[in-house]
Amino acid sequence: MQSIESSRKFISKELLSLTNHMRAALYEYGITTRRGQKGFKQLVVDVLDDHILGFPQALKSVLRILWERFCQTLEQLDGIEKQRAQLIKQSEPCQRLKEMEGVGDVCASLLFANLGNGSSFKNGRQASAYVGVTPKQYSSGGKVSMRGIDKVGGNKELRSALFQGAFSIINRLPEEPRTTKQAWLISLVRRVGVKRACIALANKTVRTAWAILASGEPYKVSPVMH
Repeated sequence: MQSIESSRKFISKELLSLTNHMRAALYEYGITTRRGQKGFKQLVVDVLDDHILGFPQALKSVLRILWERFCQTLEQLDGIEKQRAQLIKQSEPCQRLKEMEGVGDVCASLLFANLGNGSSFKNGRQASAYVGVTPKQYSSGGKVSMRGIDKVGGNKELRSALFQGAFSIINRLPEEPRTTKQAWLISLVRRVGVKRACIALANKTVRTAWAILASGEPYKVSPVMH
């Protein structure tokens, strides 16, 4: 899983580099590109088909080479993402990770690729610090408070996936909790707000993922006792 994730990341970076290079080339001639991949692709096609004036014919051959490379890279990225999806279906650890709240295919594959069987870390806190979702502590007057995380270190792609999953779960919390985690999150949101609650849930998700991978046991949901 780690090799396919690193390959996917490499191809994704190459695609982004090609996109930025073509955007810059078009911008030099006053042609601003639209946001999103769909608008960008349509604009390049329009320039190459002479639907948009102002781009020198001599440079279109270069743009066409870049465009062909872009399309090829996009196709390769799509292929490797399909392979990843197939591997996730066949991966028993990934299927166990997906039982956690807010963890889908992308997050499960990134967690497994980064944590492996958990043997590289002493505990869940070490794994959380490695990913970069351990909140920084600030002490003043004997009172310890939690602040944000260090956005520079850690694994940015995994952290982003964790936050998206956390936000999705927090955004859909029921009025009456059915599990102990939901009860914890509802209380946490009331005390610290959505943003910090997302950080806390991402932190807990990594720690729980480490425990699942290290122990080989499935994820267990604890219902609220009435």
